[in-house]
Amino acid sequence: MEFGKMFSSLDAHVAGEAYRIVTQSPILLSGTGLKAQSEQLARNFSAEKNLLLNEPRGHRGMHGVISVGSDRADIGLLFFSHRQASAFKYEGVLAAVGAMLETGGLKRRENGRYTAETTEGVIELSADFNGDEVAQISVRNKAASVTRTSQSSTALLDGKRKYLIYPLPPAIPEIDLAHLSVISEWGAGKAAEYASATHAITGVVLAEELPGGGFRSVTFEKDGYILRSPGIDTTFALLALQEKRNGNHAVSVSNTSIFGSTLIAEAPDGEGGPALVRAEPFVTGAHQFVLDREDPLDQGFLIV
Repeated sequence: MEFGKMFSSLDAHVAGEAYRIVTQSPILLSGTGLKAQSEQLARNFSAEKNLLLNEPRGHRGMHGVISVGSDRADIGLLFFSHRQASAFKYEGVLAAVGAMLETGGLKRRENGRYTAETTEGVIELSADFNGDEVAQISVRNKAASVTRTSQSSTALLDGKRKYLIYPLPPAIPEIDLAHLSVISEWGAGKAAEYASATHAITGVVLAEELPGGGFRSVTFEKDGYILRSPGIDTTFALLALQEKRNGNHAVSVSNTSIFGSTLIAEAPDGEGGPALVRAEPFVTGAHQFVLDREDPLDQGFLIV
């Protein structure tokens, strides 16, 4: 075997979303400033990014994170993803900060407060510990606004990411794994409907309002892929939807995915401003990947 390039990573999950935090690789970024480095990462290194995201080393649900220095925050984070996936997600910030705290990449503080610079700005986080483990990390969004029509609602997160929220159609009686085939077909149809760049949609949400309050939801990315997580963005959006309905008096809302995991968004002031979500990051492994120059699938592949 002829060895080529070596990659090292930490893998972490947050609410079912998988992240590969790259700690060593041939992805060498020049220049200063996170914005310039992010643009360089987006334009280059396609082979290296595919190697880390695709099978047999990754999968469609894998996302990539690279930590860099920052003069504005405790850590700088760059994200890369599959072509139809949203590169930035709050889950990625929580996964990276949690993994760095548990492995010594970030120094633990008594007050548990940390900052991460991203292309979406500086994100403030608060970590709670159980011994040496990160028990949970909380993050606040910047803003969420909702406009409603007769058929759907549009949620705008942090002024940048747009989600369409739909109620259950007649063909889907409830969000349950028993109806996964019909739900997947519905989501694929909506993704195709909004596939053009002119729509600039981050995702489509199918939401079921539960009798006791809260929601059960499924979030589809632009290629129709179903998120494993309830979605932090989705949970913020559903809280904003409740606030819209109740005149900014919704204090919290729960959001459960079709796979059974739950996130809760809280707005203590009840004024439609920044809200809070808590989640627990799990480090699932530390890996080294070696690229064999003779590998005929040297950029991995996706199972379809």
